[in-house]
Amino acid sequence: MPHTRRRLGIAAAAAGNSIFGFSFMFSRMALAVATPYVMLMYRFAAAFLVLGLIGLWAKRTGQQGWLRFDLRPRQAAPLLLLGITQPVLYFLCESYGISLTNATVSGVIIALVPIAALGAGALLLRERPTLAQIGFAFLSIAGVVLMTLQQTAQGDVQPLGVLLLLGAVASAVAFNLLSRKQSARYSVLERTVVMMLVGAVTFTGLAVWENAGQWHRLVQPLGSPAFLGAVAYLSLLSSVVAFLLLNYANTELPVAQSTVFCNLTTVISLLAGAVFLGEPFGIVSLPAAVIIVIGVWGVQRQPKV
Repeated sequence: MPHTRRRLGIAAAAAGNSIFGFSFMFSRMALAVATPYVMLMYRFAAAFLVLGLIGLWAKRTGQQGWLRFDLRPRQAAPLLLLGITQPVLYFLCESYGISLTNATVSGVIIALVPIAALGAGALLLRERPTLAQIGFAFLSIAGVVLMTLQQTAQGDVQPLGVLLLLGAVASAVAFNLLSRKQSARYSVLERTVVMMLVGAVTFTGLAVWENAGQWHRLVQPLGSPAFLGAVAYLSLLSSVVAFLLLNYANTELPVAQSTVFCNLTTVISLLAGAVFLGEPFGIVSLPAAVIIVIGVWGVQRQPKV
């Protein structure tokens, strides 16, 4: 049974991060119509609505395991920090960090998440990786760096942007650590519902503040079929399904193993852009993608000490 659960955790981490890989394409579609805060408001409000209904059904029918939902307001307080780290702080730091740097710098810094998580897991959760795992994790990052450096990056790199991107890395690591630690008390569904609630409240507040006095900007995007389609993917798949999968993976896998899959997002994003948007696929992209996959495979293959 533990071996089966581990394999399910690996599959969940791979599937969740693959879904995230397509989210960049759909985010660009939505941002052509709405501002980032408005897009995020609809994304997480819709995700919370769907997960809230699932939670009510799970509680009424007495579901157990990862679908258990028996959460009272006071019990949810420890999960608020989980929602603050992801999606709130991560999305804010990543969005503003990218706007103040360029594609190369942002890609390289975000790729540091697995190594940072590996170190944090060893220090805080005593999940000590093997030397082979560390080596394969660095190999995966090298693939991301190689893939990112081939891009033609324009724009200034401001120190504040670098700090914000490092903040995004810290937020991603904190999310995985908290989700892993809280998995002993809270189910996958309970953790994900609170995350979407915090995201919905925060980004709705920011969207209202941003558009105060110009309320039509909040509803105008709803007239765009492209926006509605993009938000449907971002809310139902990138938020509901993907975060359920990641929280499940954090329940079954050490942090070092669950986070290394985030580098697959780079591969999927590049392939999606090339296939669906006609974006260039450089000669270095294929070997870089192979390096990333080998690195991810190696981290999973090596047993934890």
